[in-house]
Amino acid sequence: MNTQSKLIPTIIGALLLSGIVTSAVIGSNEDKLGPLDAITLAGENEITITNVDDHISFGEEKTSKVWSVGYMEVGKALSQLMQAEHFVEERESLNGELEEQIAEARSLIHALQEEGNALDAESPEVPAFRQRWDLARNEFQNLQKIGVEARNALLAQQMATSYTEVVEGVNVVSERLNIDMVLRFIPQDTEFTQITPEATMMQIRLRSVLRIPEGIDITDEVLSELGLELQ
Repeated sequence: MNTQSKLIPTIIGALLLSGIVTSAVIGSNEDKLGPLDAITLAGENEITITNVDDHISFGEEKTSKVWSVGYMEVGKALSQLMQAEHFVEERESLNGELEEQIAEARSLIHALQEEGNALDAESPEVPAFRQRWDLARNEFQNLQKIGVEARNALLAQQMATSYTEVVEGVNVVSERLNIDMVLRFIPQDTEFTQITPEATMMQIRLRSVLRIPEGIDITDEVLSELGLELQ
């Protein structure tokens, strides 16, 4: 952590409590410090505090600003958006098509099983039957693979669309509340859903925030903006 970052708490304290400033106090309100053009803090490396684009700035770089932060529990919105009626209908329609194809292939497999049971092992038709069986079995397995891939592709598309909708909601709320940066998080008191060590460790890793101040979790505001139920 550099010197400027370490001095951020001092900067904010100086803005609130300092009685000695380098710029003259303008105005006659004795309960108000300022308005001021700048505050310079002495030290090994002086830091000048200014107002740049309505943000407290302590350097020339864009990163040398104080940004307001909010947190959003994205999972609460995604889980509801994925149950939207049009998404459910898309998944049910795809499942219906895939199940119809699988059912036809399964019926062919069953018919061939019955035919094979009735076929004499010494029959000259055995080689041709084996070819038909192999083709039918491969087609059945291929349809199963295609089904899994199609379902996964549709789910991925719906999740991406839902995530985009969440981001749009976050942007609207952030503009309204003057928030510069919103981070995803999972509350530390959320129950663990699986009990295997691997699954538990993954859930721990996803909980990047151990504690947040009251008032900066904007999950409920975003859910309301999206017309979703508060949880």
